[in-house]
Amino acid sequence: MDDRSSAAFVEASTFFVEMVSLVTDDEWETPGLGEWTVRQLVAHANRGQTTLVEYVDRPQQPEPQGGEYFSSEAIAARGREAVAALGDDPLRAVKAASTAAIELLARSSPATIVGSPMGTMSIARYVPSRIAELVIHTLDLAKAIVQDVSVPDGALEETLVFVVRRSARNAPLDVLLALTGRGQLPADYSVF
Repeated sequence: MDDRSSAAFVEASTFFVEMVSLVTDDEWETPGLGEWTVRQLVAHANRGQTTLVEYVDRPQQPEPQGGEYFSSEAIAARGREAVAALGDDPLRAVKAASTAAIELLARSSPATIVGSPMGTMSIARYVPSRIAELVIHTLDLAKAIVQDVSVPDGALEETLVFVVRRSARNAPLDVLLALTGRGQLPADYSVF
């Protein structure tokens, strides 16, 4: 894996682990994000680490758009599985997932194949989505448990690049104008 993306992933993963370490025993069942509790938010965010390892070690076939994999029921089931995988010690589970993902990146070439339900791609193409997932949801977690944050520079930059690239599929001209002070995005605009 290239040094820049690997370093940004390590930063994002470490940022996530550090924030999870700040969750107190009485915060796990408090509101996290939307309908999710803090535990559910952490479980979802942890998939930014676990899916990287899973989709390299046990590639999956791409799923058709609108297929069962993308149904509300299937998404909810994956969420329940992710919560169960945290077990009785969520921090330990998150640390183990971080170690496994970082070790995988260290031994992978940029061309390593990732077989995800969203499609087959190189690990170099997949990792930016994992960095963004970790950074954005760590920020959600920090907000939920009322912690100040300082996002590591490399992870923040990679997340911004990922989000801007995604915005190219969703009103790119509006995004360009808004980012350059020449327009505004609708209040409900999101690429994530």
